[in-house]
Amino acid sequence: MSQPSVTTSDLKKYLLIFIGVALGYYVGGRLALLLAVAPGYASVIWPSAGLALAALVLWGYRFWPAILLGSFATNFHMAVDAGTQITLASMVLPLIIGCGAALQAVVSKWLLTRFISLPLRLDTVPEVLCFLFVVCGLGSTVSASVGVVALTWFGLVAPSNILFNWSTWWVGDGLGALLVSTLIFVYLAEPRKLWASRRRVLPTVMIVTSVILIALFVVSSNWEQSRQRSVFDRQVRQVHLRTQIVLSSYLDNLYAVKGLFESSDAVERQDFQVFTHNILQRYQGFQGIAWNPMVNRDGREPLESILSRELGESRVFTELDPNGTRVAAQQRDSYVVIRYIEPLAKNRLAVGYNIAASELPREALLRAARTGEPSSTSPIKLIQEEGTQKGVVVYFPVYSDAGELVGFASGVFRMGNLMETLLSAEDLSGLHMSLRSGAAETAETLFSLGEAYRSGVGLFTATLPVAFADREWQLDFQAGQRFIVDSRSMTPWGILAVGMLFTGLLSMSLLILTGAKFRSEQTSEDLQQTLNQLRSTQDQLIEAEKLASLGGMVAGFAHELNTPVGIAVTAESTLQEDLKQLEVMLADGPARTEKHLRRMREASAMVLSSLQRAGALVQAFKQVAGDQASGECREFNLYEYLHDVVINMAPGYRALGHEISFRCPRDITVVSIPGSVGQVLIQLINNSLVHGFHEEQVGEISVDARIDDGELELVVADNGLGIPADVLPKIFDPFFTTRRGRGEGSAGTGLGLHLVYNIVNRQLHGSIAVQSEPGAGSRFTLRLPLDVRHFQSAEEVVVV
Repeated sequence: MSQPSVTTSDLKKYLLIFIGVALGYYVGGRLALLLAVAPGYASVIWPSAGLALAALVLWGYRFWPAILLGSFATNFHMAVDAGTQITLASMVLPLIIGCGAALQAVVSKWLLTRFISLPLRLDTVPEVLCFLFVVCGLGSTVSASVGVVALTWFGLVAPSNILFNWSTWWVGDGLGALLVSTLIFVYLAEPRKLWASRRRVLPTVMIVTSVILIALFVVSSNWEQSRQRSVFDRQVRQVHLRTQIVLSSYLDNLYAVKGLFESSDAVERQDFQVFTHNILQRYQGFQGIAWNPMVNRDGREPLESILSRELGESRVFTELDPNGTRVAAQQRDSYVVIRYIEPLAKNRLAVGYNIAASELPREALLRAARTGEPSSTSPIKLIQEEGTQKGVVVYFPVYSDAGELVGFASGVFRMGNLMETLLSAEDLSGLHMSLRSGAAETAETLFSLGEAYRSGVGLFTATLPVAFADREWQLDFQAGQRFIVDSRSMTPWGILAVGMLFTGLLSMSLLILTGAKFRSEQTSEDLQQTLNQLRSTQDQLIEAEKLASLGGMVAGFAHELNTPVGIAVTAESTLQEDLKQLEVMLADGPARTEKHLRRMREASAMVLSSLQRAGALVQAFKQVAGDQASGECREFNLYEYLHDVVINMAPGYRALGHEISFRCPRDITVVSIPGSVGQVLIQLINNSLVHGFHEEQVGEISVDARIDDGELELVVADNGLGIPADVLPKIFDPFFTTRRGRGEGSAGTGLGLHLVYNIVNRQLHGSIAVQSEPGAGSRFTLRLPLDVRHFQSAEEVVVV
């Protein structure tokens, strides 16, 4: 079988949808990242997840590359955060996250088609629950799992922060899939009529609910961030204060060493060793404590001899050449050499070193000599350093009793060792701290400790100065992910969880209610259509019932009219014959002529009487039939009108052997609808004739009319079978008859009394009641207004 060809219009449509999905995913993702929680990779709501799901549901699996592209573009900033240069390797992370987003959309679409039939309706409880928990809940775990694992692998999420980031990612994707996909379905999904019926309520409620939920979360998150910032600042201040106090205590000990040499005339090596032993035991951040006397040219050789004797090896003054190699010191006018240093074992090489020969130490010595205060060098490589760690030396000027500068007491520090004795990673409790040599951005970093990540999105930072001798260092602090985890409260998450539960339940309820409302409206439309058809059929049957009544009147009228017309025809034939004989008899004589003239007068009177009777019948029938056809409201004499109706029905009831008695005052005049009054009387009499008597019974029907309490009371009664008690409440129901199913030809339509009830109540604005007992006949009592115009609207009143 050949595959259908792809037209240009199909390709354009695919590209437009592809670009729209990719661009929509990117825009939605970038906006959602504004609500991202630290460290900034997961948001509390991810609208792009809903767009991705809706795209595959509406247009098919072939648009998964658009989702991958949109997600890759959204997370491309990670490639920049990961390093200063964008390489193929740095783009692997956003690519993995993009694959996770596309895979999630595919899995969610498969779950939807697996557990919910298409076209998507979401109008029943099972479908909505499946969509909420399986499609949006279970399906949203894919991207969260892939993304968080990738971020952890690349070192952007700390292991201690995995659960929180995964939960936030999952909730954001779940809410986005639920809210955004539903909103898109409202405008684009099939069946279009069902989803269109939800547009008035569902989008507004879901958007308002989402905005309120996001606003509450933002407010609580800001409060939480402020609280965490306070904790961060307090912890930073504590670390800073501790660092400053400990560094000051180191300097205080050096002041003690300075005091030792200023208060003693001669300090031997043994004395120095004993004095510094306790200091070094308590303050292990010292690389060394030294005494550095000033020596002139003449004193060099004697001191070198003393150093050689004390160390048990040949020792001369040394300094560094331009290449950094330690060599014998040049002949100078003065020297500042390391005479004593403790602990000697790890600082032995430094003994005899001419400090003043190096530029940075010389600057510190000059400042100390000029100010009389301790002075620190810039970070330098110590003479005894075998690694790459930088150090500093603090010099304290020492004066004789005469006020003459005789040397410098100094403390030697390796910065890494010093800071490690001050703080440990546990002391920082999730903070990252670094020590810089100055305030400038280019200042050298001397030491760093604690958790550090390449991306600092959403983390707290602080920079505080630390005074050390005459220099000011900078302590930089950054909140690591461990700090965020340890200091996090569950308040924002509690609000988010409650809000998510409320939003899910509200969305579920709205989907179910709007679906039920749509089904109800559809059922109502179907029922209304059926009802209209039934009413049309009922109207047709009622008209047929009216025509049947009119037909009965026509049959009776024809029977009644036949008698006078027949008599008139016979009399006229006799008259014609007598006229012929008269012509013959005129010639015979007067006696015979008189006899024939008498017979002709009698025949003529018979013709006149019969024709007058026929005319009266025609007039009565015309009036009754015209009133039934027109339905006009007019003033009429009740006696005359009802009398005409009874006369027209006479052939029917007389043929069955029944009698009708009619009693009504002759002066009752009413303003009503005579055709309706006649129709009611005809239907009630016919009801008695058809249903009221046994076949062999000679029945009596009475029609009585009178004025009672300002109303017309019309009673139609018979002495027939009566109506059973269980049937009595149903007699005015449409299509109800006691003869249906008995195989009788006169079963009827069951609309006669229903027609009577409607005419009395709606057209004549009266009431009808029935009384009956089995074997005692039936009695129908009508109460009608004397002037129906008082109960009609202006449009209904037509008086003739």
